Formats: sequence, structure tokens, C-alpha cells
Amino acid sequence: MNLFDLDNRAVIVTGGNRGIGFALAKGLHQYGAKVIIAARDHARSQRACDAISPDSDRVLAVKCDVTCTKSVSVAFEQAQEWAGGLYGCIANAGVRGAGCALDEVNATAWRAAFNTNLEGTMNTFQAAIKPLKAQGEGRLVAVSSLAALHGNALFTDYSSAKAGIEGLCRALAIELAPHKINVNCIMPGWVDTEMNTDIKQDRRQFESIKRLRVPLKRWASAEEMVGAVVYLMSGAGSYHTGDTLRIDGGYHIG
Repeated sequence: MNLFDLDNRAVIVTGGNRGIGFALAKGLHQYGAKVIIAARDHARSQRACDAISPDSDRVLAVKCDVTCTKSVSVAFEQAQEWAGGLYGCIANAGVRGAGCALDEVNATAWRAAFNTNLEGTMNTFQAAIKPLKAQGEGRLVAVSSLAALHGNALFTDYSSAKAGIEGLCRALAIELAPHKINVNCIMPGWVDTEMNTDIKQDRRQFESIKRLRVPLKRWASAEEMVGAVVYLMSGAGSYHTGDTLRIDGGYHIG
């Protein structure tokens, strides 16, 4: 048996039509998983499915807004009906936040960051628990951020929400252990995705991050997040739960 083989195990990836989410969906598919891309932009999700494999019967797009419990519930029902069950879920959907000082953030903007990042993760995992219990085992993985550990000036809402995700996962790992469901986070560092386009365009800030803070002296590609998630989802990660895997090029020690 290949420890990293996901052999037709069904996995939902929220926000899986772009960036890190798309890379994870594609990588899981390559290792044999049935992948369900759940996101708000259904047309973009369908294009993502076609890019992964235009003729595959192992990839599906479902419309899903993680801030709406009804939308999440319907998406999971569609996914289970199509796949015949569910083995795993990656809560990846997220937004960056207001991008201003705390004393300038209004309540609406603050709640928006929490609604998508933290509450969206809670909604997603809540919908996943019942089918994973029915399966008799399963894996939940959330996408945190380096901002949860180091903080991020002008993004207190984002940093706080991502830190909350890690607390949620640690508690849930204990709660679900009797059901053979492992719960973990990955913590990406600086990744070259659409979300960080504005920072890349600021050459001084972009080069400063690489040169002064990242020992590997470069940003990550989204594809470099795949290995950790395949490990956590597969037999290789069967004894790994309640943890956060940092994938940051050494930023935390730089």
C-alpha cells in the first residue's frame, strides 16, 4: 500500500478555484482523490475542474458561500450524492481583511473578515463532521496563515481570525479523535498568489521579505503547499492530529 495514495477518497476543498485552494485540489486529484471544488464563483470553479482534468469523473464543482450555513449544507449534500460519501475536507476559503489600522476598522469590515475566515471554517467543518462520522474515519484540514503566529500590521482582523482557526482545530481534534477523524492546520508563509499581487508589485517590500525574513530567499508557489496536505489526508498522516504545519521557507526563524 502506498502511504500517500488517496485512492478515490472524496475530499471537498473550499475556495478551490484559485490560488492555494486550486493547487491543493489539483494535487489531491493527482494522488487519486475525488475532488469537489466548493466556491462562490461557480463558473470559475467549473473552469478549475476542466483545468485539473476535462474528462475526469473524479472532479466536481459545487456553488458554496462559506458564510451561509444553508449554502454550505446544500454544497455538502451535492458532494456526498455525487461521491457516495465523504472522507475529507479542506477549509481554505478566506479573505485578507480590511487592510487598515485597528482604530480605523469599522465593525462591518471586522465582522466580514471573521465571517469568511473563522466562521466560514466553522460552518465548513460543521457540515463535514456528520458524513465523516458516517464514513467511520476522516480528515479535516484548515488553512491558517503566518499572520496568526507573527501578526500582520494593518490586518488585525485577518491575523485574529486565522489564530482563531488554529484554536478551533486544536479543540476539534480532541473532540473528534474518538471518531477517528484527524484535524490539523497548515500555515503557509508568503505564497505567490492573486491575494498577494499588490505586495509583489511593491518591489521594495517584496524584496525585503525575501532578503531579510525568509532563509530560503524566495516566496513559495501554491504547489508547494500540496505535499503537506497530501500527507495529512493520507495514511502517512494517520497519527497526526491537533497540529499546525508551518510551510514558510523558515520565516519563523529568519
